[in-house]
Amino acid sequence: MRSPSEDADEGPRTDDGRRRMKHKLNAPRAPRLAPGQMSVISVLFTAVLLLSAGLRLASAETPAGATMGSDPPYPPSRFIRSMTWHWDTYKTAAPGSDLWPVTWGPDGNLYAAWGDGGGFGGTNDDGRVAMGFARIKGSPENMIGENVNGGKNPLHPASFPTQGKTGGILSVDGVLYAWENMQDGVWPNVNDRLDWSDDLGATWRHSPWVFPRGPGLLKPGVFLNFGKDYAGVPHRLRGFVYFTGVRQGDETRSYLGRAPQNKIVDKRAYEFFEGVLPGGRPLWSRDVNKATPIFIDERGGEVMMSYDPGIKRYLASSYHGGPGQLGIFDAPEPWGPWTTVAYYEDWGKMGSEGEGLTCSFPEKWMSKDGLTAWCVFSVYGPGAKEGINAHDRFNLVKTTLQLANGER
Repeated sequence: MRSPSEDADEGPRTDDGRRRMKHKLNAPRAPRLAPGQMSVISVLFTAVLLLSAGLRLASAETPAGATMGSDPPYPPSRFIRSMTWHWDTYKTAAPGSDLWPVTWGPDGNLYAAWGDGGGFGGTNDDGRVAMGFARIKGSPENMIGENVNGGKNPLHPASFPTQGKTGGILSVDGVLYAWENMQDGVWPNVNDRLDWSDDLGATWRHSPWVFPRGPGLLKPGVFLNFGKDYAGVPHRLRGFVYFTGVRQGDETRSYLGRAPQNKIVDKRAYEFFEGVLPGGRPLWSRDVNKATPIFIDERGGEVMMSYDPGIKRYLASSYHGGPGQLGIFDAPEPWGPWTTVAYYEDWGKMGSEGEGLTCSFPEKWMSKDGLTAWCVFSVYGPGAKEGINAHDRFNLVKTTLQLANGER
């Protein structure tokens, strides 16, 4: 992780522990759980996941976008043949503000969060807040962003002027939710809590509880989004909201949690994915120590998932290094099994020095057939200043998927 003074021309940062998405480099590994803390099913599922992550299927076709020397953690996708990025559509906004997780709100607009900047119309210094929230109107080609809470000329004053970061937000039943890294310690030794807004980001409330700091403790980071205000959830997942997280000190393994849709603010109702039962039914436990990773990339960071209803697949993104080192994966369920769509070393002609932060595909901007999507992403550092120069800002680009023969 770079020091706060690394970019002296951009002013001081407030980012000790500001990012959940990517702090894997040189991070201490989380301690292993004692054998008695995991069920037999958890152990078996983890073994299968590790085995599948190590497999390299013999094929004349490499994962879409993979370069020589790449070492993707999962075999090539047999559902998605390739992925094309249309860099002629690439656009940016809000220079000096990063992170940019998004969700589809009840009013038809997208809502987003940023860190350390002035948001739309601002700069790194002008309107700067630790965390702000914005509304994005219109189509991706003609989007209009406005600051709802904090930033340059906001509709409402900042709720997080000097402290707080989020990598995941969600709209459910008219309420916005965000996982907040409280920035109350030196990264990664920070507490995480849940924030929510009943007025579409104008004001925010906070959970009285936290996911506490500590080596090996699991902390949520990213919500799994679906359609408008959480519509369109597949039948077998309905009634719950889902989120991914990592254990402090190890971002190479991502875990899945869920909460009843009507009890999101009640931590006692939370459950964690423990494995898959015979027949494919997922097993959930309220004991966080039994949580089993759903995604593993020994080179990668925390996974970020989007659902593509047109093709009925989950798309996951994970940076396995700097800004140009992005992996895209697909699976039929949020717990896998995962396959590799693309595993880039120079995505957008960007370099490896710096941080890949977020990469998501909001369902609002997907085509009905699921083959066209728009990616909202955030990257930081010297490598991000190479190629498309996406460093420290809101970034948007169109991508298209090509399915394998016979798949639909």
